[in-house]
Amino acid sequence: MTNIDLYQQIFFSTIAVSFGILHLILYLYNKRLKGNLYFSIFLFLFALNIFFDFQSSLASSQAENLLFVRFHRAVMPYNSIFMLLFFYSAFSLKIPKHFWIIVIALVTTGFLSVLEPIKYFDYVQIAQIAIMIEVVRVFYSAVKNKQYDAWILGTGYFLLFIFSLYDALLDLRLLEQVYNISNGYPIGFVGIIVFSSIYLARDFARTNRIILEHESKSKEMEISKKLLEAEDKRKSIELNEARDLQLSMLPNCTNDIPGYDICFFMETSTEVGGDYYDYQLSEDNTLTIAIGDATGHGMKAGTMVSVIKGLFISEGMNSDPVEFLKKASVTINKMNLSNLYMSLSLVRIKNNQMTVATAGMPPVFIYRKDSNSIEEIKIKGLPLGGPALFPYKYESIALSSGDIVLLMSDGFPELFNSNDEMLDYPRIKEIFLSAINGSANQIVSDLMTAANEWRGERPQDDDITFVLIRIK
Repeated sequence: MTNIDLYQQIFFSTIAVSFGILHLILYLYNKRLKGNLYFSIFLFLFALNIFFDFQSSLASSQAENLLFVRFHRAVMPYNSIFMLLFFYSAFSLKIPKHFWIIVIALVTTGFLSVLEPIKYFDYVQIAQIAIMIEVVRVFYSAVKNKQYDAWILGTGYFLLFIFSLYDALLDLRLLEQVYNISNGYPIGFVGIIVFSSIYLARDFARTNRIILEHESKSKEMEISKKLLEAEDKRKSIELNEARDLQLSMLPNCTNDIPGYDICFFMETSTEVGGDYYDYQLSEDNTLTIAIGDATGHGMKAGTMVSVIKGLFISEGMNSDPVEFLKKASVTINKMNLSNLYMSLSLVRIKNNQMTVATAGMPPVFIYRKDSNSIEEIKIKGLPLGGPALFPYKYESIALSSGDIVLLMSDGFPELFNSNDEMLDYPRIKEIFLSAINGSANQIVSDLMTAANEWRGERPQDDDITFVLIRIK
């Protein structure tokens, strides 16, 4: 062995082992990057390949030379196999079926060349040509699919091809040695090592940057999630407080009013409802009842309810029902509440004479005890807050002992079931008629039970409100 051969052996083997250790460490740091593992194994095998190739020149006898040549032939196939696995992994390609045919060819020819290093070496070269063709195919696929940094690995492999061609021309005696270099392929492999390491380093950095960005985004999302949960919790508390406040302003069922058994009920579809009911009793035992339905749901509708309650407290008993509706409509219109309106019915009962004025509310149902029938009072009228004064009307109805008056919001008749069928007024009359024997509270309970049975699993779309008055 010449000094040049010795230096080359030490240089190339050391480079291969050093880079092999580096990429093995990178793989252990992030085991998802399989390319580092395949590349490190390839480099360790290449170090053995170089060592045995140059060591055969150091042999003092033909038998020793043949021994190192056999070692070289034994390692050579696996070196190529892991190089190809590295390329597959680098470009995220699925290992093709024909890869295993190439593996079988490499292992078989390698085994034969171990037995007869000179005789079967040409077969090893044929298998290596298959490897080169497959590598070219892999690079073509990577370039075609615009794989990230494919040109870097391509440059390294091009250097290997050039120096392997140099060796082939030397073997064919078509070229003289340049600078006493008898083995050119190690230099080509150094090209692959350097450019592959550059590629893997960039890939490693890019992958870790993506991971860090993902972790950063995950942390930001987690913080945002916690902030949203805290905000939702705060809003939920505020809405529940608003609901409690709203309900506290509404009367409960009562039979303390002489001559009447009255039940008020509201089931909201959201935390804050848009329905409203209230009553006032004057010193002469005149009973004034209001029931309304604001447009929409939630806080805006709740605001409208608060407005109408203030109007009812200040003007409810001092104005006749029609006059009250007119005043309320003008007031709401002047408040510029952005397309918020209020449907409202005002009922006044004195000495069993009932006056009804309505602004866009459902009909009033009256159960007549004497005829055991349901009477429907329907009065047309626009909701309060419209742009023009509407000529609201009223009706006066005589009531008798045992009669029952049912006021409701449209959430009850417009309740839908799972088949998209609306409950509607004919069914309500039947339900109402079947429940008239109970107390006011029991009748309302029966109406709500029927409502829940009708909608089934379907969510409640609108607030449902009842005011029921039984004349004692």
